[in-house]
Amino acid sequence: MARNGVHHIGLATLDYDRTVEFYTRKLGWSVAWCDILEPPEGGKIKHVFMDTGDGTLVAFMCPERVPGIPTEFKTDINSAQNLPPAFYHFAFDVASVEELEAKREELLKKDIDVTPVVDHEWCRSIYFNDPNGLLLEYCVTVREFNDDDKILKHRVQPGPMVKNPEDAKKVVEKLIGRRGRNAPAA
Repeated sequence: MARNGVHHIGLATLDYDRTVEFYTRKLGWSVAWCDILEPPEGGKIKHVFMDTGDGTLVAFMCPERVPGIPTEFKTDINSAQNLPPAFYHFAFDVASVEELEAKREELLKKDIDVTPVVDHEWCRSIYFNDPNGLLLEYCVTVREFNDDDKILKHRVQPGPMVKNPEDAKKVVEKLIGRRGRNAPAA
């Protein structure tokens, strides 16, 4: 059987309505499927699958009064593990640098706090958070991979990932966090 890619990613939310609103109104995704699960022990779980636009799905489960499931928990994954924000994140593909820049402008117009375009040498990215605190990324690959790319080694970027020092601080905070919040001590 041929594999076509990721079918869906499953995540948790404590605010079903705010999450659906963000992904549909801010990101332009659509609801593909939703249902209510009723565990035998009681309570309910609101369940939604969001279509990212290319058939890839992102699902959210929102538990309500289900015995054995806490009523409050960290939905961003990283802070629950005391990790910097960049460790668990979700990157969505765009076709070109121009599309990435247009996506950034679109997000800014919708009042989303998004980083400048970050140059990683082999790809370009923008980063922002959803209402659950999850770090999201739109990314475009800008060159073919080569044999040298497969070697684990320190790599010096051809220049700063972001040229403006204020923009660079914003990128570092978005990816690494602030000391004391969810970045480990150096």
